[in-house]
Amino acid sequence: MKYEYISINVLDYIISFSLIVILSPLLLSIYLLVLIFDGRPVIFISLRIGKHNTKFDLYKFRTMKVKENINEKDAITKLGKFLRRSSLDELPQLFNILKGDMSMVGPRPVPYNKKLFFKDLSFNRQFVKPGLTGLSQINFTGKKRDWNKKLKYDQKFIKNYSLLLYLLILIKTPKTLIKRFIYNKNAETL
Repeated sequence: MKYEYISINVLDYIISFSLIVILSPLLLSIYLLVLIFDGRPVIFISLRIGKHNTKFDLYKFRTMKVKENINEKDAITKLGKFLRRSSLDELPQLFNILKGDMSMVGPRPVPYNKKLFFKDLSFNRQFVKPGLTGLSQINFTGKKRDWNKKLKYDQKFIKNYSLLLYLLILIKTPKTLIKRFIYNKNAETL
């Protein structure tokens, strides 16, 4: 089991670094588009809980207006809607993976302000790094799901954590991203 953790950590660094290099023109283009059309800040930073309940800053391309007192549906910018729908807003998390805060595969990172809500439901989440993709994400059906369903997938992933499951989820993720883009026309969190 220890060998698998080391292998997964090494894979995380190799994959995240390679994707940053390969996708750097796309990352730069999105950065400039958000800057031009929506202004600063370009990167949205959110405090999250990681492995061993450590706090870390999660990076995303900003998809919402900066103004306060707007409901979430009206706050999403036109560019932000596309970025969310295509999951391109998540690409800066490759830097979180390179820093060691996250893994390519794992449960989604819990927002720090929801720590108490997740305490009872996700007792063993602290033993693995949160991920950019995961078992919950690849089991996307096109319909909105509640937190309990997502958490059940997270628990199943943690219970069956292995290099094989990690690779299987990575392989299935591109198909899920295409499916999500087709079905998620409102750019909602599904």
